[in-house]
Amino acid sequence: MRRDEAVRVTGAPPRSGAAAALAGTALAALALAASACEGRAPLATCDDDLRGIYAADGRRWMILDSGDELEAYPLFSDVPPAPGLEVAPRVLALRRTPGKLAGHVRRRYMRGSRPCVAEVPVRVTACAGTAIELVLSDPEPPLAWPAAPEQPCTWPRPGSSRRERWLRE
Repeated sequence: MRRDEAVRVTGAPPRSGAAAALAGTALAALALAASACEGRAPLATCDDDLRGIYAADGRRWMILDSGDELEAYPLFSDVPPAPGLEVAPRVLALRRTPGKLAGHVRRRYMRGSRPCVAEVPVRVTACAGTAIELVLSDPEPPLAWPAAPEQPCTWPRPGSSRRERWLRE
């Protein structure tokens, strides 16, 4: 096939042997980089980078890890029914200190324009392989709303805590 015929058929001029070899090398490098991104080293401690998608009981969470602080957001509908209230999804806010990863589970409740932000403790107890283990409970709606914005909301006693095992996807 002549050069002008190759351009008409393929839309590109034929490559020389060196150009074809270079293109093959580039494709191989891209395939290697893509496979490296998919596989992550197993977790050894909670000091490792925990960012990623995790699943627990059929629900998925996204963890953002910026070193000293981590945030986890639900990737599922996380708004329980609460008549008369606007309820936000939970967010886990964690702080990393030597040998410890702990913080709060937060959920915002609104009645009209008055917000109340519930916080209950959460701690990560283990990070190994593809899993992290947490001890947490769920924030409950306030018992009473403040009469004035500077007053605090009245909260029920924290519910019982539970252990969850989140598996990295």
